[in-house]
Amino acid sequence: MGGAGQRRRIIGFPAAVVLIVVVGIGVVAVARTQRDAESRPGLSDHWHSAYAVWDCTDGEGGAFQPIFEGRRNSQGYPYDPEGIHSHSDGLIHIHPFTANAAGEDAVMAKFFEAMFVTMDVNGITAAEFGVISAADAVCDGQPAVMQIVRWSSALTAESAQPDERIYEDFGDVRFKNDGEAFTIALAPRDAVVPLPPTVNDILEVSPALVADLSQPEGPVDFDDSFDEDAPGVRVEEEN
Repeated sequence: MGGAGQRRRIIGFPAAVVLIVVVGIGVVAVARTQRDAESRPGLSDHWHSAYAVWDCTDGEGGAFQPIFEGRRNSQGYPYDPEGIHSHSDGLIHIHPFTANAAGEDAVMAKFFEAMFVTMDVNGITAAEFGVISAADAVCDGQPAVMQIVRWSSALTAESAQPDERIYEDFGDVRFKNDGEAFTIALAPRDAVVPLPPTVNDILEVSPALVADLSQPEGPVDFDDSFDEDAPGVRVEEEN
């Protein structure tokens, strides 16, 4: 009896070890996959995002503000301490120079720093347009607040359907993938704000993104509710 029970225990122990090893490998694989996704953009990536600044109190229906020009060094290159900046083109260029601007540290604060912009819940300040204040701001009879509206894909985005709205801690907003769109806005909460006009330029700088488009039901219907100065993505017909 004792011998049989001992043999069963001996046989059971290796099986338990194998199970633990298999589970451990699975956990490591999942963790590695998640870590790899969170580590991008990496030092070898060069992403682009469309952006614009929208002020609902400017004019009768709101207006885009001048794009960030930033500053240039003595050689004429844009000031870019960490690899997240703009070339005065309405696009955010995201190609981290150091780990301080890669992965989870690829955030809007790095872009603001490079472009000499400050933003918080009270407003946004930039040399190109001065101060946009949220104090007592009202649009369409509703209080207007500072916000960043994010679309995960500029190529298929619609103004009324953003993926995310951020109302605080703007510097912590992450760049999560190539081809995003951001409208930095003073507008009522949940208001429809226009897409950046430069969503049309994304394919010129990141042509590989077209491979990620999937339209099994035909062309995407883009938002046409704003004027020509604030277009959604369009396909222009050839003459």
